Amino acid sequence: MLPVFQFSLGHSVLPVGITIGKYDGKHPCLTVATAAGKVLIHSPHTRNREEGSKDVKLLNINKKITCLSAGRLKPQDKRDILMVGTLQSLTAYDVEENADLFFKDVHEGVNA
Repeated sequence: MLPVFQFSLGHSVLPVGITIGKYDGKHPCLTVATAAGKVLIHSPHTRNREEGSKDVKLLNINKKITCLSAGRLKPQDKRDILMVGTLQSLTAYDVEENADLFFKDVHEGVNA
């Protein structure tokens, strides 16, 4: 067997923080939480969309990430939303618009 492609993240990945989301509504993106409190989003389809765009985006959370998930908040939504859980809070993030949708303090933390 020969690999079709090879990709190195260059970061330590947390096993509780790996998901795939369609943040533009069409193309799947690999999303992982790193040990340094960052979220790495690999979007290989953006390379050809515009000149000079990168296929890896880093979101700086600056907290220990305990879980990560992607999905639609409502059935009629067209795009997935990234949910980031930490020891103190839950954040819903719109990757395509580069904006927080909401932030909620959770005293017991978010674990799943």
